[in-house]
Amino acid sequence: MAPGERDGVVDPESRSASPGLADRYRVLVEHSPDAIGVHQHGTLVYINPAGLRYLRADTVEDVVGHSITEFIAAESVGPMLGRIAALDAHGTASAASEATVLALDGTTLAMEAVSVRTVWNGEPAFQVILRDLTEHQAAQKALKKQAALVEHVSDAIIGVTGDGLVSSWNPAAESVYGLPATDVLGRNVSHAVGVPCDPSAILAVGGRIHDSHRRADGTALSVMVSVAQMPDGFVLVCADQSAVRRVEEHFTAVVESLQAGVVVLDHTGRIGSANLAAKTILDIQVGLETSGKASVLPFRVYGTDEGPIHPREHPVAVTRKTGKPCQAVIGIERRRDARKFWLSLTATMLSGGDPAPSIVATFVDITDAYRTSMKLEHAATHDDLTGLPNRPLILARLDEELATPSREDSLAVLFIDLDNFKTINDLHGHTVGDAVLGVVAARLTRALPADAFVGRIGGDEFVAVVSRCVGTEADDVRAELATPIETAGRVLTVTASIGGVVVDRDDTRSALDILDDADHEMYQAKPVAQFISHS
Repeated sequence: MAPGERDGVVDPESRSASPGLADRYRVLVEHSPDAIGVHQHGTLVYINPAGLRYLRADTVEDVVGHSITEFIAAESVGPMLGRIAALDAHGTASAASEATVLALDGTTLAMEAVSVRTVWNGEPAFQVILRDLTEHQAAQKALKKQAALVEHVSDAIIGVTGDGLVSSWNPAAESVYGLPATDVLGRNVSHAVGVPCDPSAILAVGGRIHDSHRRADGTALSVMVSVAQMPDGFVLVCADQSAVRRVEEHFTAVVESLQAGVVVLDHTGRIGSANLAAKTILDIQVGLETSGKASVLPFRVYGTDEGPIHPREHPVAVTRKTGKPCQAVIGIERRRDARKFWLSLTATMLSGGDPAPSIVATFVDITDAYRTSMKLEHAATHDDLTGLPNRPLILARLDEELATPSREDSLAVLFIDLDNFKTINDLHGHTVGDAVLGVVAARLTRALPADAFVGRIGGDEFVAVVSRCVGTEADDVRAELATPIETAGRVLTVTASIGGVVVDRDDTRSALDILDDADHEMYQAKPVAQFISHS
C-alpha cells in the first residue's frame, strides 16, 4: 500500500487532500521503479512494490514491522543514521549517497539513497527513496573500458569532448531533455542540458552531483549527474529524478492535507506556523504561518483532572526539557469564546542541535470520543441512581488510602444500612424508594467531611471512607438522617444501622477485609427500626 492508504483506502489523516492529488500520488508511489519506504523510530511502516522486489520479499509482512537496519549492510548503517540525524526539519532531504542493501535471499544491492523527513500517522518519520545503482555502475565501468555508450538504459548518456561539445546523445537523452540528437551534436553541453555544465568541475568534487537541468520546453529536471573521464573527453550519465522530487514535494504537502493539527512553536512557546487542520481545530487566524509573526497560544490548558496544567508539565515543555517525544490528552479552553474541547497531543523536538530548538506539536480533536469515554468510565464506577461511587471504586479508594506512606491519621470506614427500607418500597413503591435513596445519598455527603468518600454498594447500603477519623462520624450521620424526608406527598422518617471500623497506620487488613468487618459491625449494631409515614 502507498503511504496514506490502508487496505486500499486513503488513510483518515489524508482525506482532506483532493481525490485527484491523492490518486496521482498513490499511482506515482505504487508504480515507481525506485524502492520507496517509510520508517518511523527505526521500524519500517511502509514499502512500495518496487521495494518488495528489490528485497526479494514475497509479502509486505516480510518487511513492514522490521527494523530498517535488517536490510542495510553494516558498513552503510552508520552513514544512513548520520544522514537522517541531520534532517532537522520536516521536508528536508539528504544528499544522495550510496548504500548497500541486503535482500532477504542474502544478495546485496548497491543502491542510491535519499532520505526525507516527513510525517506518518501524525508522527515524525523518514521517507527513503532507493534507486538501484547496479546498471548505473555497470554502464560507467563499460564506458571507462570501452569508451562506448549504453543505448538501452533509461538514463541520459552524453558523450562530451574535452572542450565541452556534445559528441554523442543516446535515445534516453532525447526523451529526458526533449531534444533530438541532431539539435545538440557539436554544440556545447550547457546548451544541451539547459544550464551551465562543466564535467571537469563535477569530477573535481567526486564525479557525482545532484543538479537541476532544463528540458527544451523550459521544464525543470531534477538530475543525478555522474561523470567519467575518457581518453577523448567525458561521459555524463544523467539520471532523471524529477519523479522522486515530485514525491518529496507531495510529502511536503502532506502536512497541509492531514486531519491532525500541526503547529511549530519556538523556544518561547509562540506559534511559528500552523497547518490548515490546526487553524480549523484551534481557530487560529488564517495566514499565521506565512505572516512572519508568531502569536501567543490563545488558550488555557487543562489536564484530565480538569485542573490547570503547570507550564513545566505541558507536553511541549516536557519535550523541550528531555528532548524526547511526549504524548498527553489535554483540555483546551479557548480564550476568545470560552469553548472547551479535548486534544490528543504529541510534542516532538524539531531540531535537537539548535540551542533554542523549536517543537512540533501534532494533535487531534478527540472531544466527542473523550467525553463518551468519560461517561462510560463514570457509569462503570458509579451508581446510576445516586451518582455515588460503587463498590469497586470504594474498594479502590480504600486501597489508595491504605497504601499512602505518609498517612498519619486513623481512617474511619462506616457501613450504613437503612433500617427496614424494604417497607418503603412495599408501601409506597419503588419511585418513592428511589427518591429516598437520593435524599439519603445527599445527606450522607453533607454530614461527613468534604474529603470523605461516600458510596452506595447496593440496595439500601452505603459506605463512607473518612481519611481523618474524629470519632463522631456515625453520630453526625444519624443526626443528618433524623430530619424526616418529604417526597411525593409523603413524609418519611428513616433510621440507619451503622457499623464503624477504625484503621490505624499499622493496620495490615486489606480493603475487602475492612469492609467486611464494618459490615459485621453494622449487623451487630442493628436494632429493630421503624418507618413512620405521615399523610
